[in-house]
Amino acid sequence: MKRIIKAHFPTLEAEPSIVETCIYTNSPDKGFILDVHPKWKNVVIGAGFSGHGFKLSPVVGKLLSQLATGQRPSYDLSPFRLSRFLKNKL
Repeated sequence: MKRIIKAHFPTLEAEPSIVETCIYTNSPDKGFILDVHPKWKNVVIGAGFSGHGFKLSPVVGKLLSQLATGQRPSYDLSPFRLSRFLKNKL
């Protein structure tokens, strides 16, 4: 890879300045979380994508923007609500 970079981008530094491993999150039930924070309504949560949320980014972005702007989501988000974790503890 360094040879290819040097050949095509000769002014680029040969060594990366930052190296990171893949980091992802999972929810306890392995499902997504798409919801408004129960206490702070100005906080919208989109989490728990377990490394494959990128393929759903267009619809997730739309849903999170709808939540953030107070619109009714275009899909039923009940399976993705934070409250599902409270139900499991009752």
